[in-house]
Amino acid sequence: MFNGQYGSDEPYSSSSGGRSAVAASPAPAPQRLRRAAPRVRRAGARIAGLTVSDSDTVLTQAQVLERLGLAGDEFAEGIFARCGVKRRHLNVEPEFLARTLQDRTRQVEPELLAHAIEAVDALQVDPREVGTVISASLYSLGVPSIAHRLIEHYHMDPATDKYHVTGVACASAVPLMKLAAQALHEHPDKHTLVVAAESMSSILTSATPQDPRAKTVGSSLFGDGCAAALVSKHPRARGPVILASQVHQIGDTLGAVSLELGGEDSYLHLARELPDLTAAGLLDLVERFLRRNQRARPDIDHWIVHPGGRRIIENVRDALELSDEDVATSWSTLAEHGNVGTPSIMYVLSETIARREPEPGQHGLMVTIGPGVTVGLMLLEW
Repeated sequence: MFNGQYGSDEPYSSSSGGRSAVAASPAPAPQRLRRAAPRVRRAGARIAGLTVSDSDTVLTQAQVLERLGLAGDEFAEGIFARCGVKRRHLNVEPEFLARTLQDRTRQVEPELLAHAIEAVDALQVDPREVGTVISASLYSLGVPSIAHRLIEHYHMDPATDKYHVTGVACASAVPLMKLAAQALHEHPDKHTLVVAAESMSSILTSATPQDPRAKTVGSSLFGDGCAAALVSKHPRARGPVILASQVHQIGDTLGAVSLELGGEDSYLHLARELPDLTAAGLLDLVERFLRRNQRARPDIDHWIVHPGGRRIIENVRDALELSDEDVATSWSTLAEHGNVGTPSIMYVLSETIARREPEPGQHGLMVTIGPGVTVGLMLLEW
């Protein structure tokens, strides 16, 4: 969990691990004992805080196979074993699975709100300082939206701007952060709150003999999760600056990711060729994006890659000529949470900050992949 919204900056020197440097050996004269000049802070919208919230229920792949009625199915067991997921947060209790998609909303909407509140509370932001709330979820049957409910819960100013984004799923983070930064132009003295909450459990159903293999693949990957981020231009805000962003929709790929809904069944369809479609032009897309922003691939210190599944991570790694270490946080996020849809890349960013501790001046590139098929790119600087 990362929460770095405020704090004074310390003088920075690249040779001293992020703090001001003083000569190590005795100086012959006082004037030679000099403090490194403070690093100039880059102005702009920052991801000033980032937290995640998970349910208490954690299931292994073997437990999910059993509860979905897939235990003993050779194809399903192979997919579950190879997809890169070890455990995830899900509700696949028999009573829940027996409900229709519509009937599940009575339970799921309050649960999504509870996780959103837990994540927002961890940010420790004064609700009076929030000018805009942006929420997002693939599971969007509830009205009013999560954004409306959060404004009510925290007794925010009734004039607080609110937006809810749906249908963008795993590619949501880049447009959400872009919208959050743009909202700061309207409310320069306020923060923007972004909340991405997902209940992938809500579209899972028990196995039947007629199931397509795509349903089994989706059942092996997805988990529940929630993340909240604070985007701010406050002078004391810390966290990475959003330097640039771009979304690119690949033509003739609308059917590669789709939510399949029926009277008694539902699942998220992922085409087998999705990883290949994504990787085909990715290197050129990334290099052109970086060139426009006076950067190149060697300038990227932290690669924040969508944990969409084993083949997604592998294909992105290979297309961008990355190392296994470059995508290690994506692998660990996939293993411990699965693909949590809308907030998935925010989990990777949170893990990157916690485990890698980016230093001032370092750069990160966020790479998201979602329906459309849409690739999202966001350049960050610490």
